[in-house]
Amino acid sequence: MDFSIGSPHKSALWYDYRLYVNLIEAMASLGINYRKNSKNRIYFLGAPRRHVYPDVGKFDPSANNLALAYCHFEKIKSYNEFRKVFLPSEFVKDAVLNDKKKHSKLFRKNVFLDNKNRIDIIRPFSSLSSTDEVLKTYECDISFIGSPRIRPIVEDIIPIVEKHNLSFQIFGPHWHEYKGNKNAVKYVTANEIPYENIPLLSSASKISLVDHHQPMNDIGTVSHKYVDLIASGAFVLSDNNKDAVQHYKGITYNSVNELEELVLFYINDENARRKQRERQLDIVQKNSTLLAAKQISQFFI
Repeated sequence: MDFSIGSPHKSALWYDYRLYVNLIEAMASLGINYRKNSKNRIYFLGAPRRHVYPDVGKFDPSANNLALAYCHFEKIKSYNEFRKVFLPSEFVKDAVLNDKKKHSKLFRKNVFLDNKNRIDIIRPFSSLSSTDEVLKTYECDISFIGSPRIRPIVEDIIPIVEKHNLSFQIFGPHWHEYKGNKNAVKYVTANEIPYENIPLLSSASKISLVDHHQPMNDIGTVSHKYVDLIASGAFVLSDNNKDAVQHYKGITYNSVNELEELVLFYINDENARRKQRERQLDIVQKNSTLLAAKQISQFFI
């Protein structure tokens, strides 16, 4: 048995590239090989489906087409062309199937699924685990991994960092081009962090910041990065994401003042950070890439 992936993210500098790499590795461990133009095709939908992908070519309706959707659900024109659709949360499922009026401003052009039986939930998954090793290079009060689109969480944290003389590390490419707070570039440690080093960052950084595209917050689903950080043992503080709060029992903030209060409290309370890490680790223990691969491969032919 084999499979291929339709994904736009083939650059290691894109965080989503890890979905591609991790899923191929997990499938291989199950004896399922990766082959271009396979009959079994998984489309990574972080945006509308493209007409052509390097590993699958043009869309072939006769293939066994599966969709793994993880963000920008409001931009997907149709899920009806896929035999199976894997969505990342019950909130997204409800939005796609039921909440047309509630989310009408988001789903302007969406054609909703005509068969709910074609939907399964696969929550964002991770190939990481925590470590007790601490690398001094990564030691800091606060860290952030991401590319330099305008980041409200970065805009919010920099004045707090500067006010309280906190250490802050940013990992990501092209921050010299950032259009927001010009001081952000001062905190850039590297243009990337190797995926396998994320647990080292999580053990050395007191607080790991995560943000999401606003529709993800409004509809209710977290990113794979969010789950990667939890799985790697990080204490995670994120923007106000409905799924982060309700399913992952996450620490989130609504205002700069609240962010400042949370940062100062948790930086100075190691026991509170430990309890939160343990609580979230317990929640994501079943969200492994291997289990996701097993669930997806059940629908291979």
